[in-house]
Amino acid sequence: MKGLRLLRVSLAFVLSALVCSPMFAQTSWKAEHCHILETASEPLGLKVVIDDLVLDGNTDVSEAVWNAVVSKTKAKTFAGYSWVDELKEVDLRGGLRNWGYFKAEVSVEARVISSSPVLEHVVVRAHVSGGPRYTLSGVRFRNVDSEEKHFAFSAEELRALIPLHDGDVFSVGKVREGLDVLRKHYGSHGYIDFVAVPENPEFDETHQQIALVLSVQEGLQFRLGSIEIVGLDPPLEKELRSKVRSGEILNLELISDFYRDHKSVLPEGVLPEDTTFQRNYKERTANALFDFRNCSQLQN
Repeated sequence: MKGLRLLRVSLAFVLSALVCSPMFAQTSWKAEHCHILETASEPLGLKVVIDDLVLDGNTDVSEAVWNAVVSKTKAKTFAGYSWVDELKEVDLRGGLRNWGYFKAEVSVEARVISSSPVLEHVVVRAHVSGGPRYTLSGVRFRNVDSEEKHFAFSAEELRALIPLHDGDVFSVGKVREGLDVLRKHYGSHGYIDFVAVPENPEFDETHQQIALVLSVQEGLQFRLGSIEIVGLDPPLEKELRSKVRSGEILNLELISDFYRDHKSVLPEGVLPEDTTFQRNYKERTANALFDFRNCSQLQN
């Protein structure tokens, strides 16, 4: 079988839907994961609260949109030494992109008005240029695994998973939600290596529209091979084994549902992503290791 090709796509915005599972090992990948968490102990710095966020000069962004972005931003507490960049790129520029201002440009200047050893209150002045406000003209899917346009699911079924209709205000956030829904849909049908990323958007400046093109890498459909469970109480292990069975199509949503439904009784910090898979590409099976030990248990 031809190996999966790496997606080489120049992105205009960073959006991705990826199910990524580390390779199965008897000792689990979690020990290394916990070590990384231990060593990543850089202090976050002061917490920052934005008391006021005002426009510096005029803007072409609608007042209603700007007020909505400001209200959401002021409700957030920032932390870390790069909080100004986070404010500018994620909350303000990213917020405006969720309202159709895809080419928005933002610059900010923060002034501390009061501080304590752990908290700063600031006022932020922002210069904002929204540019055109775009709507969605359509969504297309491109299969990077094959020159043919064949997918495991119909184009109509895939299109319905993107929560934006043609003509809606273009929202990066809604596209991101759609990518997550696509990932879950494929993951529930055994496509554990599924990847979808947006290509550079196609602009129609005359009509202020964006056509979204998604590059899709489906990968193979896997069935469950052997199942190993570590660190789970026998009654819960029995229940988990009743939901995921060797030989059946691998369903990542069933795994996520188990973690969600039993969160209150599972060890703190365990996640569905802790599940690791050893793939047999020839047989199209994946051996699964469910590791329910948290970092503190691994250290004992």
